[in-house]
Amino acid sequence: MFIKNRNFNYLCIAFLISSIGDWLYRLALPIIILSKTGSAYHAATTFGVSFIPWIIFSLLGGSLADNYAKKKILIIGNMFAALVVPVLLFILMEKQINFVLLYSAVFVLSSIDPLIHPSFQSIIPEIVEDKKFAEANATIQTIDNTLSIMGPLVGGSLVTLVGDYNALWIDLFSFLLTAVILTRLPRIMGKTAQNGLVIKQLITDVIEGASYSLHEKVIFSGSVMFLFTNFALNMFEANFIYYMTKLLNYPLFEATLTMSIGGIGSLIAGMVGSRIVNHFKAGVLLSFSTIFAGLSTLLLLASTNYLYIGIVLGIISFFGTINVITYFTLRQRTVPKQILGRVVSVTRMVSYASIPVGSWFGGMLLVHGQSMFTVILLAGSLRTLTGIGAKFSPLGKE
Repeated sequence: MFIKNRNFNYLCIAFLISSIGDWLYRLALPIIILSKTGSAYHAATTFGVSFIPWIIFSLLGGSLADNYAKKKILIIGNMFAALVVPVLLFILMEKQINFVLLYSAVFVLSSIDPLIHPSFQSIIPEIVEDKKFAEANATIQTIDNTLSIMGPLVGGSLVTLVGDYNALWIDLFSFLLTAVILTRLPRIMGKTAQNGLVIKQLITDVIEGASYSLHEKVIFSGSVMFLFTNFALNMFEANFIYYMTKLLNYPLFEATLTMSIGGIGSLIAGMVGSRIVNHFKAGVLLSFSTIFAGLSTLLLLASTNYLYIGIVLGIISFFGTINVITYFTLRQRTVPKQILGRVVSVTRMVSYASIPVGSWFGGMLLVHGQSMFTVILLAGSLRTLTGIGAKFSPLGKE
């Protein structure tokens, strides 16, 4: 679903390769932790720790995107990630995992995404025509969602075939290859300060981005909606591998097959997303897609068959992907390009703030004897209520 734009296609290829590596990392890490400790708490907490940098570094990433060459930021970020992976591997290969070191390494590796994500998002309007924004976002989501189908199955097979530790070495290679491909992008400079990004400039940028985001009620309401949605979603998502392999006793293949089936919904949404976004008001789509995703989550209570779980996950991911395409397009169409990087970082920071808490809370519920039934019920109910609330917020009046 590539659009006719060579520079955008380079960006898409880089995103594809990076996402493949991410899937291997996402599968291998909890499998290693569960195999060595059997602890749902540590697996879920590690998942949550990986999102803490979004809260701390998002604003810095936005300021970097608006002040420096986005291409350079993306390349340096991927190169640095390649250096961190061997450190993570060394920690995991120890007989007894030192969780302080593990959480620290995961934190450092995860810090790269919030520093480069605003550059990735804000470079799109610089290499794509305005009228192609929805198609570009749908293309990115289609790539991501195709991997939601193929990634778990292929990634799970690779982890089984080459081993979970070797899967992380492949992740390292994906960072390097991504950096090489990104060198093909044009060099588009931001408004670089004469003496670099000094503290005063950073504070000014943060205040400007935060002020714009807070005063644009539709943009801010959307990020708050994602705040509650992500809390609910990650109560379940952070414990999915544990749920499938430890509680339901499915082999890794069935667990990843379930994830792959779930990805079909995202793929379909990516294919039709641009048409839907261009024909309905953003506020209506954001509200109702959240409500339907929440109601669909409650369907997970009806059966523990892995094929049924996969189908329900597909329905949830369809509405979730429509949600993402709608909000990204709304943000790109309404926010001035010169401040877009900072607005992306502010809204992402707000929406991601609840992910570590949701992941930790889901793990704590399981540790304290609560069942996955309780986790799913809470997650689905909260997501539905969030969508209803969004309908009566500035989003609904957009």
